[in-house]
Amino acid sequence: MFYIWVVGIKEAYQSLAESIHPLYDLREARNIADLVMEKLTGWERSKRIVHADLQMTEDQQTKFDQFKYELLHGRPVQYVLREAWFYGFPFYVDEHVLIPRPETEELVDLIRKEQEVRLKLHEKKNILDIGTGSGCIAISLKKTFPDWEIWAIDDSESALEIARKNASALQVELHFNRINILHPNVDHQLPPFDIIVSNPPYIPEIDKQEMAKHVLDYEPHQALFVTNNDPLQFYKSIIKFTEEHLMRGGNLYFETHSSYAHQVAALMEENLFEEIEVCKDLQGLDRIVKGRRPGASL
Repeated sequence: MFYIWVVGIKEAYQSLAESIHPLYDLREARNIADLVMEKLTGWERSKRIVHADLQMTEDQQTKFDQFKYELLHGRPVQYVLREAWFYGFPFYVDEHVLIPRPETEELVDLIRKEQEVRLKLHEKKNILDIGTGSGCIAISLKKTFPDWEIWAIDDSESALEIARKNASALQVELHFNRINILHPNVDHQLPPFDIIVSNPPYIPEIDKQEMAKHVLDYEPHQALFVTNNDPLQFYKSIIKFTEEHLMRGGNLYFETHSSYAHQVAALMEENLFEEIEVCKDLQGLDRIVKGRRPGASL
């Protein structure tokens, strides 16, 4: 096959990093350029350094130009590449789902560490992920604990389609349901669960003015924002939901807004949860709230 050799790999990387630098700090611009070049070449940075002077193919150049155009218009690199890595796995993402965050990886890792201690006693568990989005939490847990039965629910059919696509690509079987957790007639055909986890919308609308333009312009607002007058509405509904669907001794895990973490913990205390703890993320912010429904230990 004949290729038209256009621009060298090193030259393309430098050009992209310099072009998007006005939109991002230099370190982030270089990280984005690395992601783009790895996607185009299939090579990690070390191999690209070895082949730095190798020129891109015409097809690679065409994709590079398109990626660069979209990045210069502020589109997040994960949406540009249709890929975000989470907990060591590649997930398809587009504007119908949030881009998975490192804080959510910390949530998954906390569940893994805590449940591994109990695994010898109870290897098979029923798990529910509320507001699954791309499926990153549910799928990562299933990859980590293959014997678990995991349900993933969301109010967005578009999000569920993406979650199903990711589950298929990563070769795991989950149970998907379209459910609006805020609806008073939420589906009660679901089984009882040993663990319920959720990263619900938790950013009050007033915070929009402080958020980066690329988040506001591209990520789905229904998965990000809640009303200013009731920023805890999802937590209230989920805690109410646990009354019938979280087993005695079962665990509830939340990702939260750092400003509301202790209020979420107070809600759990009001509803008689035990062993409630507010955990900080790697940035030192209150990010995860967890507790146990009273009753027999799992």
